[in-house]
This record gives sequence, C-alpha cells and structure tokens, in this order.
Amino acid sequence: MQEKWIDRPATDTDWFDLTLELSNGFFRRHFSLVAKVAPPLFGFGIFVFYFYRNQFYPSFDLFQFSSLLLAAAAIGFAIITALVVPLFLPGPWIFSQFLEHKTIKDELRYSRPYIDDQRVWWVLKLGCLVYWLPFLACAAGLLAVAILAPKLFVLSIFLIPVLVSLVAGLIVQAAFGLPPLSFLRYLWGAYVPVMTVGGFVTFMLVQTAPIIEGFDIGAWKWLVYIAVMLAASFIAAMCSFLFIAGWSVALHFSVFFALMIAGYSGLLTTLPDKTVRALGLGNYQADTVLLEQSYCGGAALKQLLLDESCAQTKVHVVWSFGENLILRTNDDRTMHIPSRFIRAIVKSDK
Repeated sequence: MQEKWIDRPATDTDWFDLTLELSNGFFRRHFSLVAKVAPPLFGFGIFVFYFYRNQFYPSFDLFQFSSLLLAAAAIGFAIITALVVPLFLPGPWIFSQFLEHKTIKDELRYSRPYIDDQRVWWVLKLGCLVYWLPFLACAAGLLAVAILAPKLFVLSIFLIPVLVSLVAGLIVQAAFGLPPLSFLRYLWGAYVPVMTVGGFVTFMLVQTAPIIEGFDIGAWKWLVYIAVMLAASFIAAMCSFLFIAGWSVALHFSVFFALMIAGYSGLLTTLPDKTVRALGLGNYQADTVLLEQSYCGGAALKQLLLDESCAQTKVHVVWSFGENLILRTNDDRTMHIPSRFIRAIVKSDK
C-alpha cells in the first residue's frame, strides 16, 4: 500500500537556504570573473539593442571596436551600480539608525506576538510601515509634483521625504507602541533612504513614460503608471527589509533585481537611444551633413537628396562611429555613406 503524503516524515530541505548557499559559493569562486564580464556584457547589450531597433550593424576596425567595448564596460558598470545602490543601501541605513537602536529594538521585541501565525503578520506589518509605505508615498508625491508643478520638482526632492518620513514615523510609533519621540529617530534614520528610493522610483517612471504613452489605451495608462510605481517601490522595500536576514541575502536580492530592472530598461525603454545620444555616437538631428564633391556625381545627388553644395540638411543621424555614417530621412529612408566622404557634420546644441 502506497504511503500517504501526510504520513511521510517532513523533509529538512529548505530550497531558499539551499539557493542562497549555492549562490554564495558561486560568487565566492567566480566573483572576479562576474565583475569583469557582467558590466561590459550589459553595456554592449545596450548598443546591440540600439542596432537591432534601427536595423543595422556598424562596421568597425579593431581600434574602434575596442573603444566601443571600453565605453560599454563603463556604461554597464555605472548603470548596474546606480541600480544596486538605491535597492541595497536603504536597508542597512534604516536598520542601523532605527531598528537596531537599543530602545527601539527592545520595544519591538516586546510587541512581537508569541503565536507563529500572528508573528508572520507582525513582520509583514513592520516591513510595510517602515519601508514600503514611505517609499511608495515619497514616489507618489514626487510624481504628483512632476506632473502638476514641474518647476518645484528639485525643491520637492528634499522636502517631500521630510514630510513622508515624519508621518511614517508617527504611524510606526503608534502601530508598535514605541516610546514618545521615536518618530524623530525614524525621521533621522529614514530621510536619506526615502529620498533615494523616491528619486529612484521617479526615475523609473520617467524611463517608462515614452513606452506607456506609445500605447493607445486612454486613461488606462494611469493604471500602468501606478502599477510600475507600486512594483518599483515594493522591490526597493523588499531588498531593504531583507537586510534583517543579513548582508548576503540583501545583496543577492539587490543585484538580482538590479539586473532585472537593467534588462527591462534596455529592452523596453529608451535607455539605448539616450545612451547613444549622450555619447554623441548617433540618434541626433544634424543641421547639415557636408559631403565630398567627388561623391555627388551621377545618381547620388538625387537619391541622397543633396543640394548643389553637396550637403544634406535637417537629417537624423542614426550612427556616426565606424566606417559608415548612417542617416535617416523624414520619409524613413536609411542611407549608409562611407565615412571617408564626410567633410563635416553640423548640429545644434539646443
């Protein structure tokens, strides 16, 4: 007779702990390799997505390709670091400045229920009130200011976290029966993390906006904005709250979600286009592209829409690095012109 599941002895295997143990072992053995490979791979992926979106792949010599790889490594390292910092650092900051304080810690230990089921809800309440609520409120406030009063946005970055941290501190103090004026200690410990995560979530919303606006869904787009805001603030709160379990757990989750967000930014947002434009490699509007006179003979003058001075005006430069200059006209025609025939590219800095 087959043994029933309920009669079998419980297994001691904890898949979560096992995954962390395997991950720790992997990073201890291969951290140097991952640190060397991941940033340039991600940075180069940004360029590959830009090439794919614009349906071209440029021609390089060895020196130009090496230069592009160095730029890709620097960009990848900067972006991944910029994503890990707001996900990871708020955790140890709030933990050391507030939760680990002797008076706060003793009161929290005293208010913790003895029944396991109630203790789970108590932990969830602690994480939501200390982390998720202020992160979400700050992001919502910054988004409202960005929409309603953009000129006050810079000032609001510093003022809204103060108000949010003050109100959240009062709520935490009342919810867990903390001593009077505990909200001031929370304000002191949470101000910088709340400001950091609020700015991070707002940045994610700005990156997502061009994609959301491209969908013809009417007022439903606001639900998408709210969903992105809820998800980003929740991820930041979870990575921060997991610091209670230790540096390793919080760092693992922070790196994982940073890579996921980076992939999302590279695949679905305008990050590749903005990166290429910021580096001056392409994706900008040129006032004039001046060519060699020897290139203007025959059908080139008509096919390339050149004027009598062998120049193109008001043309979009897709890519200007390598052996070919790639242009796109207003009628969506793409032109590949050898760089050796380009005399000058004139563009406005406005």
